[in-house]
Amino acid sequence: MDKEIWKEIIGIIPDTELIVIIKNLNIKIKGFRELNAKNISTSKKIVTVQLINNFEKIIKYYNNLNIKPLNSDKQISSEDIRDVGKEKLITLYEGGLNLHFIFGALLSSEKTEHHNIAKDFKVLILNKYKKNNLADIEMSKANEPSGNAQNFKVNVKKIEKKLDEYKKKNQAITKELNTLSKKYKEDIRVLTESNNELKKELKIEKEKSKKSEKKILEINSELLLYNKQLKEAQELLSNTNEVASSIEAQNLFSEILILGDPQNEITDNLKKKGLNVVNTRDILQISNTDFIKSFREIWILSFLVPAQYKRSIKIEKNQSINDFKDFKVLREELERRMNK
Repeated sequence: MDKEIWKEIIGIIPDTELIVIIKNLNIKIKGFRELNAKNISTSKKIVTVQLINNFEKIIKYYNNLNIKPLNSDKQISSEDIRDVGKEKLITLYEGGLNLHFIFGALLSSEKTEHHNIAKDFKVLILNKYKKNNLADIEMSKANEPSGNAQNFKVNVKKIEKKLDEYKKKNQAITKELNTLSKKYKEDIRVLTESNNELKKELKIEKEKSKKSEKKILEINSELLLYNKQLKEAQELLSNTNEVASSIEAQNLFSEILILGDPQNEITDNLKKKGLNVVNTRDILQISNTDFIKSFREIWILSFLVPAQYKRSIKIEKNQSINDFKDFKVLREELERRMNK
């Protein structure tokens, strides 16, 4: 076993993944009852020593990989990694497969040829990225724009076209509602005028003669009918306005999915109007499902969602993604949408 290369591999495992690996392998770290995001960074040296001391478990873990890279729909096993050439390993890495998986799969093999591939691949990738060690490569990659952001820029025209389609659809609905509203208002106006005329006529008839009871009854009957029609028209207008408000609210928020629940009164109220919010703990379960693909806009609350969760999210070409660094920016965007 080459301890130095394994120490370097362990050193490039993201903190959150390292915590999961240690828990899955049931490895106890001296001095720590439980590893978490707060103490993992200060315990890296002890963790590395303990993992090296449990080398058989590490070998078994990397020998039985079955993972899905961030930007791929296919599962990749340890054997799949070992069966590709050095150049293809570069492609796997740039496609979202972390370096520690690649080196771990190669070095956990019993075959010397796979160990040699690992050594050659290390030289190749260090030269390609002009770095001195694997940690520098991972650090530079973490500072690059995300693939989702690049995809967003590439597909911005398609998104704008889709947005235009929704705007036209909303305009058509609004126009139809306005037409109905005008019609009902006109009906109310006509019925109100007729009602007033009937009242005048009734007054005149009463003044002319008390003997005109039959005529009065007829007028009263017509008046009752007009009053009924007036009430129905007013109810139709009220229902039309409610439908317009409901459609507008649904169109405004029903196609937005927020990843990370700020548990705030604003978002809680907007849930009732169609806004969809997913708790951070549920993101991995829906990250590559038809559910997340059904939304036009994906809003990620970076102040609640860990980086590895963000990398697991698969965004379609016809979707847009917004990244919110704090709740203030989220609140301002929600208020802007509501005040459109």
